[in-house]
Amino acid sequence: MATKQISKIKTILTVAKKELVDHLRDRRTATMIFLLSIAMGPIILIGLGYFIGSIEAKAEKKEIYLSGKQHAPELVNFLQRQDMKLLDPKPDFRALIKQGNHDAVMVIPADFNEKFLTGEAKVELVYDDTRQSSSGASVGALRRVMRAFNAEVASQRLIARGVAPSVLRPVEVQDTNLGTAAQRAAGLLFIIPWITLIGCVTGCTAMAVDLAAGERERGSLEPLLMTPIGRDALVLGKGVAVSIYSLGIAVLTLMGFALTLKYGNLPAIGSVLSHSAAQYGMFFLMLLTFAPAMASIQMLLATYGRNFKEGQTYASYAIQLVALIPAVAMFAQLKDATWQLFVPVLAQLMVITRLLRGETTDLIHYLLPAAVNTVIFVLAMVLIARLLRQEKIIFGRA
Repeated sequence: MATKQISKIKTILTVAKKELVDHLRDRRTATMIFLLSIAMGPIILIGLGYFIGSIEAKAEKKEIYLSGKQHAPELVNFLQRQDMKLLDPKPDFRALIKQGNHDAVMVIPADFNEKFLTGEAKVELVYDDTRQSSSGASVGALRRVMRAFNAEVASQRLIARGVAPSVLRPVEVQDTNLGTAAQRAAGLLFIIPWITLIGCVTGCTAMAVDLAAGERERGSLEPLLMTPIGRDALVLGKGVAVSIYSLGIAVLTLMGFALTLKYGNLPAIGSVLSHSAAQYGMFFLMLLTFAPAMASIQMLLATYGRNFKEGQTYASYAIQLVALIPAVAMFAQLKDATWQLFVPVLAQLMVITRLLRGETTDLIHYLLPAAVNTVIFVLAMVLIARLLRQEKIIFGRA
């Protein structure tokens, strides 16, 4: 009995090796996929680092656009004491702000000084909140300086009347931020597990479709099923081959992210995220069973395709699902919960994000998703084997 099982395992591995070697013979396609997987991390992280850095630089810039500054000498004096650089806006600044080509502008009306003495002065902040990249940081800076100016003027007027300025602050608010720098950065780096999971699926799509719908289109299913290998061993061998390929793509994608975080000059990101080899090992554990599950689902979907194109269409549904679930979780702001461990994609997303945030994970975080993914893989393999008993699948082709 044991000898028979060992022989079957050897057969499965032989089929897997043969399929992997055959697929890798197309070196141009394989090289393109491998290079793209490794390059994905640097491209995304460098772009994200540049984006974050530009926002931080704009927020720290002591520059504001002021229109009508001649009408508010006291305000101008205050801003200059704060080392603010006062810039004149362009004449058509309203149209430029609407186009996203100008920072927010503070407009001081001609009667500002007169109304300032009676406490009725107003200023206009001109911005477009649909253009966060151009107006977001600058309007925040304008609001902050105006709050500081109002506080100073109010304090001076109270002191002139013999009243302590502290009456304006009956309750002192003390901030205690429990979030760490790594946790804040991990919120932005949500894209790492997202892209890695998508890579798991997209990377093996061509192979999964070729070994399912491609065999139907070529009419090679019948000869394969007539070999002494056996239907089950044949299906499992193909499933193992696609799983290994999928896992390889995921590892390359993770390597791209890891190398960029370690060696890339990304002060906005890399300074708060430095993961050990053990943590990347945990990332790999989460993908170890996820890759086979996704590979088997794509093979199952592609088996219904009568040709490569049709199989690719069916397999693309799995890609769309993997891409959609994290987006829904992000916009719904789902909190970590045990039920998520039973949902592929959500489970991997939750655990990898926890690791990125530097939070602890328990054994159950790895065992439950692994069990679910194993069940999915086995069920998919069983269903494919049953489909290959149907004449319309074996002989049906476009």
